[in-house]
Amino acid sequence: MNKIIESVKAFFNKWYNRFRIFCYSFAIWSVFYSSISVCGFSVAFEYDDGIAYTEEVKRNAKENGKDNIYYAINGNTELERTKIVPFLSLFFLKILGFKIDFIIDREPLNIQSVNKKWNGWANGIYFVSDQNQKYELLESKKYIFFFSNSDEGVIQAKKAGIKAVRIKRNPKSLSNNLSYNPGKFGEWTLPLSEF
Repeated sequence: MNKIIESVKAFFNKWYNRFRIFCYSFAIWSVFYSSISVCGFSVAFEYDDGIAYTEEVKRNAKENGKDNIYYAINGNTELERTKIVPFLSLFFLKILGFKIDFIIDREPLNIQSVNKKWNGWANGIYFVSDQNQKYELLESKKYIFFFSNSDEGVIQAKKAGIKAVRIKRNPKSLSNNLSYNPGKFGEWTLPLSEF
C-alpha cells in the first residue's frame, strides 16, 4: 500500500512540475508578446527568393510569352515554393508578436492570389517598382529587421537604419549574381535559408 501511495505522489509531482514549467513559459511568452505587440514592432521579408522561391513561376511566364510578365507571375502562386527556414523565422517572429510585412519587387498587377495565399501571415503586402520606392517604404515603416536576399535590399535597409538579415538565394535561382554578395555589408545571414 505504501508503494502505491509513493507512486501516486511521484506521478502527481511529475505532472505538477510539468504544469509549473508550462505556466512559467506561458507567462514569459505573454510578456514578450504583449510588449512587442503594444510597441508595434514589425519586420519585413523580401518576397522573391526571400520567403518564396519564384523562379519556376518566372520561367513559366517567360516561356509562355506573356505580354505582361508581372500579371502572369502575380497570378500564379501555386508554382511558388515557400522556403523553409525563412518561413520558420516568420512563424517564430509572428508568435512573438511582431507584425510581418512582405515587400515584392514587382508591378502590382493581378495581386489577388498573392494576397489570398499570404493573408493569414502578412499584415501588409507592398509592391515596389524600384529601389527608391523600397527605401521610402522601409524608412516610413521603421522595421526592426528586413530579411532580404539581394544586395540592393540590404543597402536600402542600411540606409533606412534597419538591421538587415540576408536570406540566401536558392542555388537554382537565375537572379543577377552580381547583386548577391552575402556578408559583404556586415549583415547577418540566415543559415540554411537557401532551401
